[in-house]
Amino acid sequence: MILRIVFILVCLVFFINGCNSLISQYFGTHKLRSFSINEVLKEGIGDSDYVEISDAWLSGDFAYTHGKIKEESGLILYPVLSQAQLQAKQQGEKVQVQVIAWTADFHSPCVDEKNCIQAGSSTLKGVVRDLPQDRRKPELLQPMGYELADNVLYVNHDQAPLPWYWNAGMMLGAALIIYIVERRYVYLKEKQKKI
Repeated sequence: MILRIVFILVCLVFFINGCNSLISQYFGTHKLRSFSINEVLKEGIGDSDYVEISDAWLSGDFAYTHGKIKEESGLILYPVLSQAQLQAKQQGEKVQVQVIAWTADFHSPCVDEKNCIQAGSSTLKGVVRDLPQDRRKPELLQPMGYELADNVLYVNHDQAPLPWYWNAGMMLGAALIIYIVERRYVYLKEKQKKI
């Protein structure tokens, strides 16, 4: 009895999560929203968690962080700047970074060759996702002439929310499992009554 209730509650969590993500993808925070880098620096991104940032500039600088455990991949983090910030950086000024892009999807030899990020204009698209404190490594960016703002926006570059069909599948799968469990429970109850 208790196992059945726990199982149903777990399935309900999956159903609600899938439903929430599906609705959010079309009407809420998972919907792709576009900003210019200057809009992001001045006004932020509100509650958006899937963004496209245009007119962004990359300096070519990046920091590499190892995973905590062997199976965990390393990450590269790189500052995303406005054109004015890039010009200030090129003139030797310290720049306050408000947007940092990160990815675990990179060709590992580029770390030693120091060419993981190409300098220049870019449009950044990805999911806004905080990094654990121990993977942010602000001390790696400071010697390069960057200071982190109080409220840094971390964007997982080239990452998108789960596609709609995975969310729909999660909902339908959870509903089907609940239906099967309940049908079996009713069947066993009726069988016991007959005995």
